[in-house]
Amino acid sequence: MNHLVSALQDARAKGEAARITAQDLPRAVEEAYAAGLSQAPEVAAWKIGGANPWSRQVFANAEVFFGPLTQREVAVGTDVLSLAGLHAPLAEPELMLELGDDLEAELPFARMGLGFEIPASVLPDGAKSLLTGQMADRAGAGALWIGAVQPFDAARCGAAFVSHFRRNGAAAAEGGSGNIIGGPVGAAKEFLALARRYGMPLAQGQWIATGGLSPAVPAAPGDLLECRAMDMEVRLRLA
Repeated sequence: MNHLVSALQDARAKGEAARITAQDLPRAVEEAYAAGLSQAPEVAAWKIGGANPWSRQVFANAEVFFGPLTQREVAVGTDVLSLAGLHAPLAEPELMLELGDDLEAELPFARMGLGFEIPASVLPDGAKSLLTGQMADRAGAGALWIGAVQPFDAARCGAAFVSHFRRNGAAAAEGGSGNIIGGPVGAAKEFLALARRYGMPLAQGQWIATGGLSPAVPAAPGDLLECRAMDMEVRLRLA
């Protein structure tokens, strides 16, 4: 396990694919999540994977999986987000939910926002489709950007909505809550149950990226990302 964690951390530091094979991955889900958490001792956010129909065709997962993000991997309300050091980054629009002070509440969220999740997996091709690989790789952790932050609105988040995602002024890709199995709030609640099952350190102020509203696209420095959903609109320049 130490070899795997070291290989993943070294690959992220160098911005390259990890020098591992599928045989290096844990067999047990518990071990895979422990490996992921060991790379983010202070968790600022959580990203959910496998919440979309297209993701489940790849991973054949029956429930979502997740990964922790560190504070340096999370940005709130900035004009620019750096991709420096990220390996083969992608970008997808997501609804973000922030945990409040009552983690036992049915909907324990204090704020919400619209933003972009930047997956940047360092798994080699032979391991990318394996669930324990995704868990150990922190669900392809890269970066998370959150904008349009406002108080959590259960009615708005629970209702079906459409999103429009645009990269560099191209035709907007239409997506929305229907692309997330159970919807964004449902995916977040499923994540919370799994996090408790596996002893994850949930805490007030942590953000949850609830899953892609539309499929991810390649991301590069200079790109302009725009998204509209739920009467929110955000723009982000990548650098």
